[in-house]
Parts: sequence; C-alpha cells; structure tokens
Amino acid sequence: MTFYPMSPSNCTGLILAGGHSHRFGEDKARYEVGGQAMIARVVDTVAAVAHPVLVSVGEHSNSFAGLRNVGYVVDHYKDAGPLAGLHAGLHKAQTPWLLAIACDMPFLAVEVLRTLLAARTPTADAIVARTPDGRLHPLCACYHTRTLSVVREQMEGGNRALHALLNGLPQVLFVDLPATPLRNVNRPADLHAETRNWELENG
Repeated sequence: MTFYPMSPSNCTGLILAGGHSHRFGEDKARYEVGGQAMIARVVDTVAAVAHPVLVSVGEHSNSFAGLRNVGYVVDHYKDAGPLAGLHAGLHKAQTPWLLAIACDMPFLAVEVLRTLLAARTPTADAIVARTPDGRLHPLCACYHTRTLSVVREQMEGGNRALHALLNGLPQVLFVDLPATPLRNVNRPADLHAETRNWELENG
C-alpha cells in the first residue's frame, strides 16, 4: 500500500462555515473558545497539515475578521448545506486532495488530522474519520479532487446528503479516531459539556 507524504503541498484545507447556526443562537464560528474564535482554532489546526487553507461561506460578505492567510470560496449552490461548500472547495482546489473540516470542531487536534491524511492511497476517493461509536464524520475527511464530478452530479440532482456522497464514491476508506476531538458544537450547552470533557482528557 502506498502512503502519501505529510507535506501540506498536496492537500488544500477547507473550513466549512456557510451555515446559519440556528440551533446555536448566534454565529458559532465567531464564538470564542479559550479566548479564540472557534473558526480560528480550526484554521490554525488545519493549517498545520494543509496549504492553502480556504474558508467556505454562503455569501461574499461573510468573511471573518482576524483570520490570516486564508482564502474564501463562495457556494455556487445557495442555501444547499455543507455539500455546497464541499463543491466550492473541490472546484477551487489546485492540489490532488482537499481536507474538509467543519468550523464547529474547536477541540480538533493536529495529530488527528495527520492520522487521517496518512491513510490516503492513490486509489481512494475519500478518507473519512470514524469514531468508536461507529459514527462517520464526512466533515472531518479528505477528498480527492476527482470526486468533484460526483458532487456536482449529486447537487444537480437535488440530493444534499453527505452520507449519500460517501455511498456514491467508488472507494471510501475509514479511519478510526477518538471521539472528543471530533465532536461538533450545535448548541452552547454542547460547547460547555465538550469543553469539560476536553479539559479532563488533556489535564
């Protein structure tokens, strides 16, 4: 089995931040965790393993003050969920691989992403994180840019489900990873609970 080098030069990072944060009650990407905006924490983590780093937004005006060395991509398919952001990132990427990460994973660790990227093979279409409970994380995943045509076809067909995309790709590999770094935050109460879990596990 052939493994890819850990150089970030063959992988573009994509932070998906085009959601409306209805359940959170405010823009969770800008919500501070440990004195830093949630999205900034994710950008810093992704930038350690991928270059360049793009941020997917729903509109041109939805940029984030304070983020450095990032580019922006705007969804072609409006209000179509994270698959639209993935489409925009794959279309923009000039590297063979795109590392797609949700903006609401503030406890994501660099080592987790390195483990994910190390599992890439020349024939794989996607490398997807899987937690011990069996949950798949298509927004903590690495997609080969040849999957763009499949994503576009699915969007044109009106199917926005990320799990449907995984089912439609010829070869998807799953990497077992710990749960806490991959937990996303949908409500303030989730953030408080996960912060406590993270503090307990990291001393």
